[in-house]
Order: sequence, then C-alpha cells, then structure tokens
Amino acid sequence: MQSGRPATVASVTRVVSARRAWPPTLLSALLLLLLLLTVVWAARPAEAQAPSPSPAPPTPWAAYSFFSSLACPPCSQGQTDGPSGVGTLFTAAGGSLGPDGHSLLLCDVGGGGSSVRIVNRSGIFTVAGSRTDRGMSNGPVAQALFNTPTSVVYENGALYVADSANNAIRRVAGGMVSSFFSAGLQNPSYILPYRRPVGAHDLFVSDTGHYRIIFTPLQNHTFFTEFVTGFQPGVLQISVSRRRMFAIRNALKIVAIDMDAANVSDSSWDVGNSSCTGYLSSLMLTADESELFYYGNRDGTAYIFSVPATASKDKAPSLCPQVVMEWTGGAVTSLVLVNQHEFYVVTTSDVYLVRDGAYTPTPTPTPPQTPTVTPTAPLSPTIPQTPTPSITVSPYRGDVVAAFPAASLPLANEHLMAELYAWMMKDVGIAFNSTDFLAVFPPKGKFDVPGDVNVSTWTNLTTQLNFDGTIAITEYYTPHGMSSEEGQDRLFASPWYWTRKFLDSLKQEAPWTHLEDFCVLNCVEQCATMTFDRSQCLDYVKPPACNDVCVGAVVSSAVLGATGVALFALMIGSPANALSAVLLVPPV
Repeated sequence: MQSGRPATVASVTRVVSARRAWPPTLLSALLLLLLLLTVVWAARPAEAQAPSPSPAPPTPWAAYSFFSSLACPPCSQGQTDGPSGVGTLFTAAGGSLGPDGHSLLLCDVGGGGSSVRIVNRSGIFTVAGSRTDRGMSNGPVAQALFNTPTSVVYENGALYVADSANNAIRRVAGGMVSSFFSAGLQNPSYILPYRRPVGAHDLFVSDTGHYRIIFTPLQNHTFFTEFVTGFQPGVLQISVSRRRMFAIRNALKIVAIDMDAANVSDSSWDVGNSSCTGYLSSLMLTADESELFYYGNRDGTAYIFSVPATASKDKAPSLCPQVVMEWTGGAVTSLVLVNQHEFYVVTTSDVYLVRDGAYTPTPTPTPPQTPTVTPTAPLSPTIPQTPTPSITVSPYRGDVVAAFPAASLPLANEHLMAELYAWMMKDVGIAFNSTDFLAVFPPKGKFDVPGDVNVSTWTNLTTQLNFDGTIAITEYYTPHGMSSEEGQDRLFASPWYWTRKFLDSLKQEAPWTHLEDFCVLNCVEQCATMTFDRSQCLDYVKPPACNDVCVGAVVSSAVLGATGVALFALMIGSPANALSAVLLVPPV
C-alpha cells in the first residue's frame, strides 16, 4: 500500500506544476470569466423572485331587479300585463333587445298561453299572441296564436319569432302576424339575423329537429341553405370581426364554427373543456366580441361564467371558464347584451339588469352660459290615450321629492308648466348623474315618465299640491341602486340651474305671470301637510332682529344723544358756566 502513495503524490505535484506554468494573463482572464459567471448565476434567483404584474381586478358586476313577476303560487293559467310586482311572466324564453336598444323582447310559453312580450321600465306587456291560448293562426296581433315560441328578434322594423311547436318562423309587423318561413323546419329553437360583409342579409335558424343550422335571406325567403349539420343546435351568437359563429351543441357544449368554411371537416371545434365548463344554459357574446358568457354550475353553486371567444381551435377545447359572478336569482333562461356595461339576465319569471359597478350611465352635462327659454331636447312621443303603467318602487329604486312654493311656478298655464317640467327633469338628471330615473306625476303609477323623455310639449301632466295649495310637490324614483337617502340629499344639494334660469326668463319676458321667488323647500314627508312659509326654503337667511325702521330709530337716537352731549360740553366749558352747573347739581 505504501508503494502506491508516492505515485499519487507525484501525480498531484505534476498537476500543480502545470497550473503554475500557465501564463499570468490567461489565468487572470479565467478568473474574470469565473467571476462574471458567478455574478450572473447569483442574479438569476433574484430575477425569478421578482413579483410579476398583478392581473387587472375583475369587473365588479352588480345585479338589480328590473322586473319581478307577481308571486302567485296557486296560479296555473293566464299571463298578465302590468308593472313589476303586478304583471306575470310565466315561462320566459329567447330574449333579445327591442327596437329602442334597451327594452327586452321575450317569448312566454307558460300559464296556458303562447305570446311575444316586451319588458321595459314600465312593466311587462303583450305584443302578439294569446296569454291564455295556443294554436296556429295569423292575423291581427290580438287574435293571432302561437304554439310554444322559443325565440324572438327585432330586425328592419319587424319581429321574427321561432314558433317551435308550429314548425315555422312567424313575422310581426304593422299590427299583423304572418308566416315568414316554414318549409322543411322541425322545432326551430333559435333565430339570429346577420348582415354579411358582402351585403346579404340573412336569418340564421337553429333547425333543432333536423340537427342543422340553416339560413334564409330576409328579403327573399323562398329558399334556405344548410350551414352546418350533424348536431342539435341551440342558442347562436356571431362574432362579426372574426367571422366566427358560436352555437350550443346538443344542449351541453359550446362550439365555434368558421363561417368561411362551414361544413368542412375541420371548420368547427369545441370551446371549453367539458370536464370544467359546467354549462347549463344561455350564451352571450360580449360587446367587444372577446368573451362568451353563459350560465353554469360548479360544485353545486350556480355562476355566470365566461370563456375566451378569441382562442384558436387548438387551445379552445382545453379552456376552463372564469367566474363572472355567483348567481342566486334562480335558473337562467337567457342572457341578453345591452351594451359594454350592461346585460339582462332572464330567469323563468323575472328579469335582472346586471351592470358594471364602475359604470356611470350618463355624464353630468355642462350648462351653457346663456340658456334659452324653450327646451331644445328632441321631441317627445305623444302620450297615448291609455298611458303605459310604470314600474313600482322596488328595493333598488328610492322614492324622493322636491317641493317648491306654488306661487313661484306658472301653475295656471299648462304649456309653461310642461316646459318647466322638462327643465326640472334636466336638473334632476344632473343631480342624479343619470337619466335612469322616473318622474312621478299624479295619479301615481299612471304617469311615471322615464328621465330621458322630453315632456316640454305634454299638456296633460298634473301638479301635486299640498293641502292648502301653497306648495307644489314633485316626486321621483331614483336610478337603480340609489337609495332614497342619497337621492334626497342630491336633490337638496342641487342648484336647480335650469329651472331657475327658465323662471327668471319668464319674469322678464312674461311679467304678467307675477311669479314669486323660487326656492327648494326643506321637507319630505311633511310637505303635503304644512303651509308654505319663506323660512322653510333651504337657502333661507334669517333677517336681523332689528328691521329698517328699528335701525333708523336707533341711529336717530344716537345722533340726538351725541348732540346733547356736545351742547352740554359747550355749556360748561367756561368757569362761570362750570360753577352754575355744579350749583344746579342736587346735593347727595
């Protein structure tokens, strides 16, 4: 063993000698390179540990009750029209936006009837069909019959209805219902209009009973074309920018379809992994066409989910959804886009408006320097003989008032009052920072006017007065989500700029009106039972304890007193007078 150790030492010695033989310059370069590698290696963990940018917080969506059906458990037949809480929506299907871009069109297939209905801020109303009967009959909208309609859309001044059990597409226009298209259909479940880039205007139909999607020209509906076959289609959505259709396949999955290569073997693909999507119903493409919203379930909890609409055919099938919001309002039948900040959620019997919590619907307008007397807002619609009933107060709308001295308003002139109400509603919209409010005119519940309506030409609005006619009272329902307390504070803080300008102009241009000074009264519930007094004005300034007569008397007394003192001083200014003055003073 000893004979082996010297060889090992010699070997080591040779290695050390070889290192010592390296040139100094080369050794320095190697040391420098080693130092640089060490620095780079040491820096790598620091980079790996650097925090990555935080993802943008999700949009804070908030849901508000838009329409609630009358609670009537024993009821089994008969849809009813009326305001929220009075009207009844039995079984909603196939929602879409109405012609005004904010009302909601629905089919109602419950309560024994089959009808097309519209929901707006005034309530729910039947457009066509019967609330109690079903069948197949064309003619006037009040006599026409449908049988289980499942989808309705508005396009080019007409309504188109997927009348499922009648195997037909019906058209509603000019107060009449007619058959638009029926050849070869079986249980059409959904319809969607689409204007192609080349100018063609088509109506896509989910021909569910025949396992296909077809389309027919809106202008010439004598023929149809098969678009996609091989599955039972449901809700349809189209991304115009990407030329991509999204459809519900066999009631369980979302499928994307390349519209430029439909029915080609690789022209469609799944969106979302079926093991995590939890799809239940509905489909809605967002305004920017980047996401698809739907109603689903995860671990027994209901949500509104979203999946990207922009993913490629390779990545889309593996996607899992993101939660938009937890949903506790009941089973959803339809999601309807309003704009980039709002959408409707339709359940079997109720309608909710879901809004971006950071969204302000109407910016505060900046008044011009010189307002005119006559309002210049767009002309308002003519009030019908039987006005549309309005929405009743819900927990999501506050009830507020604004009261004024009756003598400060031109109550005897209905035309001037109509103009005045238009300016008042403008000021209320500025105070609320939104036109999503209702002006309530007597009788309450009959003339509830949305805040974006110009009433300057209406002559049948009534002013509410207090018990002795000295106070005029206006009432409003606040925008969705604004409490009565906040709404009342906003009205009290309002300068009522436009109202004051209009009344001031009347004093100059119509002096015969003899209007007293305008002010806002500091009252809410007690407005109707108290008598007007100027001290009740919010801007009231209490006059000083001494009025003008009193002030004059005090000044006169002061002057006389000062004069007397001066005369007395002159009188006793000489020694003789001083002695006389002293002698006249009575002894103590």
